[in-house]
Amino acid sequence: MSGQSGAAQKTAGLADKREVIISSALDLFRHYGYRRTSMEDIARAAAVAKGTLYLYFKSKDELFEAICRTLAEQVAEGVTAAEALDLPLERKLAALMEAKLGFVYRWILSSPHAAELVDSGSRLKENVFGDVHVQFQNAVLQLVREGTQRGELDPKASGLTQEAAAETLIAAACGAEKAPDEETFRRQLAAIIKLTLRGLRA
Repeated sequence: MSGQSGAAQKTAGLADKREVIISSALDLFRHYGYRRTSMEDIARAAAVAKGTLYLYFKSKDELFEAICRTLAEQVAEGVTAAEALDLPLERKLAALMEAKLGFVYRWILSSPHAAELVDSGSRLKENVFGDVHVQFQNAVLQLVREGTQRGELDPKASGLTQEAAAETLIAAACGAEKAPDEETFRRQLAAIIKLTLRGLRA
């Protein structure tokens, strides 16, 4: 039993150290940019030896991909939680937008190096955000369908299918991503949701 306990503790310790490295790297990338941050900088920030860092991640690219996967998992969890909420249409839509767009703004787009981070993410071998984006799109579409069934929304009155209405809601909400700060982002996002829904109301 003691051996099993020791092995479990060691595994937990390794996982914790990996999370510290990922968190430290993300913080440095956000503040100094991807290209200006070295593996030595990350090792120093994570309080690990450079050799130890390379035991976890063979390169900065591999570490950046791990960060993106971690962020994608967190977004997916947030979207799933928002989907389960029992809220009125507008508030639930706002929760979905916060789970996806709010999260991305807080961790990526609010950085002065946002363009570089987004570009670095687009050059990954695999689109790690693809699945969560589809999940988010489907969640918004389902909300539009439910609103239409209840008679709250009438996309047809605006010449839109339910799919087009969901796409329009998402596209409009993305307009808040250019906000200069998080407070403005949230204010603009709330206004965009309210105005866009007004055009879809029955």
